Amino acid sequence: MTRRIAIAAAVAVLASAAGAVAQPRIQRGHQELSVHVSPDFEGAVGDMIDVEAGFGVFVRDRLSLRGTLLYEGLEDVAGEDSDYRSAEIGLAAELHFIGGGGGRSRFVPYLGAGVGWRRTRFDLLDESAAVYGPRAGLKIFLADNVALDFEVTYKLGSADVFINDFVPEDTDLSSGIGLRVLF
Repeated sequence: MTRRIAIAAAVAVLASAAGAVAQPRIQRGHQELSVHVSPDFEGAVGDMIDVEAGFGVFVRDRLSLRGTLLYEGLEDVAGEDSDYRSAEIGLAAELHFIGGGGGRSRFVPYLGAGVGWRRTRFDLLDESAAVYGPRAGLKIFLADNVALDFEVTYKLGSADVFINDFVPEDTDLSSGIGLRVLF
């Protein structure tokens, strides 16, 4: 519990230290690079941290398309010869909502959906599947081109490609924090 309080306090300090922000760059033609980390408390061997990288383009004002790449790998899981490997490539569409203040708010919520392909190898399991699902998040702009991103994603798979506590499943719920740089 104290760990969560410390993380929340650090985020609040970062958000309040940002000061006033010019108009966030969420108009057509802008691009963004992103890195997200997501704690996975039901990972293949218990607690893990997943890292996802992405590149996106605003195809219309407030609407972005972003390609993502996720890779996970663990050697000798549970003291045995079993390795865990998972790779995912995806495409996400996100619609951003502008708050009050004439579009100059530091807080920009968004809703989206993603589709992709995931391959997982674990013990005797070797599965590939289409994955899809909704996402929602909040960007806190520290400057007009840098944002902290808090995101929740729910994914469904056409096969059991998500490993939760050693059990293959076809759904996954994750939350994470990321950094996005817009240019």
